[in-house]
This record gives sequence, C-alpha cells and structure tokens, in this order.
Amino acid sequence: MSENKMPENEKLSEETVSTPVGDFLKDVVSDENESQESKDTKESKEKKSKEKKPKKKVQGKQLKHGLMSTAFTVVFIVVVVLVNIVATMLFERYPITIDLTSNDVYSISEESEEYVRDIDVETLITVFATEDEFTTLSTYTRQAAEVMEEYCRYNDLISYRYVDIDSNPDIMADYEANSISQYDIIVETNPTEDVKRTRKITLVNLVDFQDEFVQQLSDYYGTTVEVMADQYGALTFLQYYGGYVEASTADQAFVSAFMTVTDPNPVTVTFLTGRNESSPLSYFQTLLEANGYTVGSIDITTEEIPEETTVAVIAAPLTDYLEDEIEKVDEFLDNNGNLGKQLLYLASASQGETPNLDEFLAEYGIEIGEGVICETDSDYYYQIPAMTITDDISENFNQDMTSSDPLILNAYSRPIHLLFDEEDQTATEAYIRSTVNGYTVDMETGETLENGQQIYAAVASKALFLTDGGANYSNVIVFGSEYVLSDVYLTYSQFQNREYIISLLNGITHKTDGIYIEPKVIEGNVFDITDMQRSVLKWTFILIIPAVVLITGLIIWLRRKNR
Repeated sequence: MSENKMPENEKLSEETVSTPVGDFLKDVVSDENESQESKDTKESKEKKSKEKKPKKKVQGKQLKHGLMSTAFTVVFIVVVVLVNIVATMLFERYPITIDLTSNDVYSISEESEEYVRDIDVETLITVFATEDEFTTLSTYTRQAAEVMEEYCRYNDLISYRYVDIDSNPDIMADYEANSISQYDIIVETNPTEDVKRTRKITLVNLVDFQDEFVQQLSDYYGTTVEVMADQYGALTFLQYYGGYVEASTADQAFVSAFMTVTDPNPVTVTFLTGRNESSPLSYFQTLLEANGYTVGSIDITTEEIPEETTVAVIAAPLTDYLEDEIEKVDEFLDNNGNLGKQLLYLASASQGETPNLDEFLAEYGIEIGEGVICETDSDYYYQIPAMTITDDISENFNQDMTSSDPLILNAYSRPIHLLFDEEDQTATEAYIRSTVNGYTVDMETGETLENGQQIYAAVASKALFLTDGGANYSNVIVFGSEYVLSDVYLTYSQFQNREYIISLLNGITHKTDGIYIEPKVIEGNVFDITDMQRSVLKWTFILIIPAVVLITGLIIWLRRKNR
C-alpha cells in the first residue's frame, strides 16, 4: 500500500466541511454587524428616549430668555421715548447754544447771577419786536436774547415776551408814556398797589462804543452816544456808527434795569447843568445806571430840582451860580426840614471866581483852596506830580469795594480845607488825603503854596435828630477835581475810582448794594446752531432714534424667536 494514500476517516471529514472559508467569514462579520446594529439601535433608542425627556425644559428656558429680551427691549424703547419727550421740552424751553468764546460772551457774570437769583418780585421783560426780527438783527441782539433767557432760568419770577408793535395795539396802549420804538426793551415789575416801576433799554444800551469815538462826540460835537441815539433813533444811529461798537453790555443793561425796578429804595441822581460845566461825566452816568440808579438832568437856570431826586450833582461849573440857583440847591438839601438829600460837588482847577458857590459850601464847613495838589514821591504820582495816587482813604462807606487796599487816581485837584469839625448839627470829615509829602502849587507861576498833607475829598453832614432816636442826614460830598470821575480815570482797572464812588453813594443813600459789570468784548466765533440744524436735531431725537431702536429690537426678537 502506497504511503501517499489518504486515510478514510480524513476523507470523510473533508467532505463534511462543505462551506468555503471566505463565505463563512462573511457570515460571521454579517452576524457581528447585525448584533452591533441591534445594540446601536437599542442604545440610540435609549439615548433618544433620554434626550426627549429634557426638551420641554430647554424650550422653557428659550421662551424665558425670549420674554426677558422682549421686556428689556420694550423697557429700553420706553426709556428712549421718555428721554426724547424730556429732550423735546428742553428744546422748546432752552434752545441749544454752545458758547465757545474765551471770555463767555453769551454767559452772565457771577455777580449778575447772584443778584438775579435774589430778586423776589415778579419782573417782566418785554421786547418790542418779533423773536426772529430781534435775534437776527445783529450778534449783539442775539446775545441779549440769550442773556435774557439765562436770567429766566435762574429765577422763575423773571419772564419775557416778544411783542410785535403793529399787531398788538392793546399792549402798546399800556406803554404810551415810554415812547416805544422798534427793538426797545421794557423791564418792569408787576403792579403792586398801583405802583409800577419800569426801565427802558434801547439798542445802544446793549453795546459799548470805542473810547476814541465817544471822546470825539464829546470834543467835536459836544454830545454823547445816548443823546444822539435819542435824537436820530437807536437803530438809525447804529446803522451809521455800528462800526465803532466794540463790546456787548447786555448783561450790564439788564441787571441795571433789574436793580432800578426791583430796588426797595430807588435812588434818582440828577445832574445840574446850565452853568458851563467842564465835563458831562458820561461814563459816570453810565456807571450809575449800571448800578441801578435812575439818572437825569435839568438846567438849573430854568428848572427846579425834581422832588424825587436823592442825589444832585454839580459837575465843576466854570460859571458861578446865581443866588436863586443857590437857593434851589439849599431848599433841595433842606427838604422841607426833613433833610435826607445828598449833593455831590466837583471843583475844577479851570474854575474862575465862584463867590456864591464858595459861600454856600462854607455854610457846610468846606472851603475850596487855591492851586493844585502835587506829590513829591514818584511812587504817589502818575507821569507828573500833579497826577496823584493815594491810598489814604476813609474807611467810611467802603462796604461795596472788592479791593482791600484801594488806590485813587486824581489830577489837578484843588485842596479842600475844613472850616470846622462840628457846628450847628453839621460835622465835617476828610475822606481822601494825600501823603504827608504832598504840597500845593500855583498853576500859573509854579510857586509852592503849602507843604504837608492835603485833602482831595471831604464830606459835610447836617443832622436832624428824630424823637425815636434816629436821625436824617443831608450830606455834601466835595471833590477837589472833576478828573477823579472823568471818563478815562473811571475806566482804569488798576485804580479803584469807580468802585469807590459807587460804594460811597450806596452807603450815604442807604441804597441796596450795587454791582459793577465789566463790558465783554466779543472775540472769536460762537457755535450757535441755525433753525434748520435745530430742527434736524429735534426730529432726530424725537423720531429717528426711537424708530431705529424699535426696528432693531423687533429684528433681534424675531431672530431669536425663529432659532
């Protein structure tokens, strides 16, 4: 038997294995896949079953977030709408103006603000023009309108209105006595027990002119800005001479009007003219008006001193008063035996003989001496010895001065001599004096007349003692020179002439404290939006911004809702 023959049993085994190996492996893989699929299906079902359970919770969170977003959007829109309602009201009440000038020409001074806040009576400002006409007339009237609105913000008792002259005959009938012209302004208090105080402001009161121009009017034409404006009309005057305007005095004009109409103790100052006075003292009159005094003038040769006058001013007359004119002044100070009146007298080195005036002053214990006062020490004179500087000032009536060490500038002042200290209820006192190195000199010969301390200004007071223990006084204030109150000297900021004279008059007349407001020169550009720009801004805040916010909110809400 051959060795290569297969055994029988092995043959049978081979026949028994009838499935090929590859097919068998496919079947095994297929079975595994089915088993895995079954397992995956089961796990997937279990997973989905588990995922289905918190779905309601997720949807609840989404709904909650959506509602919160919607609520926030609605609240935001409501806030924006409310803000814009407020903005609209502010636009109507306070038109937008941004002051970018270096010296705040569209603002009011701190002193003015303080005074305006303290006004305790209803005060009305009436502008006789339409608002558009007034605010577009010039930069200065626009500033005046802004300043006027500013006052109303500081005090609810102050209000303003614009009145068209042609369209309001009933209103105009109330102001016939004031001779109203186009663009005039009336400041008034409401009637109280039939008492109504008014003060008119014209266009020329709102501006300040160059010093050279004012001086030319005085030197060559013998007039003032105010007189020419009254003669030709303020608008016509400004049309011709507006090029000489250099500053706005709107703040000064309004506050001085407030002081006049709201002051419980109004003071009227009357300048006595007709005797060849050496100077009209224009700036002094402006200063008085700026501080709430009512200023007027009369011709003493033909008129009586008005009964309402508190202070009479005799400004260095070059011609002596006649006896009947002296009698008018004497009766004024006597005030029917009640006293309480004041006289401001200015002497001058240019005066000739004035025996009647000299005799009148002597009754009050004052004498005007010869020559002019000079100083030896160059620290106490300005340029020349006869232009003197002094710091020897009485402490009486310095309550309104801001400087603790005031300096007074004077020139060519005649010396004042006190004839007695006290006599027949009249007392005298030196108020301004030179240094001990002062002296007087004869202007013509240059001869020294007297050495030692001299008096520039003095006050004589006549008293009437009352049964209740009080007293009334009539005072005569005498300065040895008109220069101390000259237009130029009052404008020098390094000296305190203007502060001193106002403080002195305020104290003697018992007037409510006044303030002095410096004119502000307009320089640079003011960003003042136009009506069109204001309209654009207004509708941007009122309509466009809320619409954009609303649309944006809706878009965000819809997008979140559809996620």
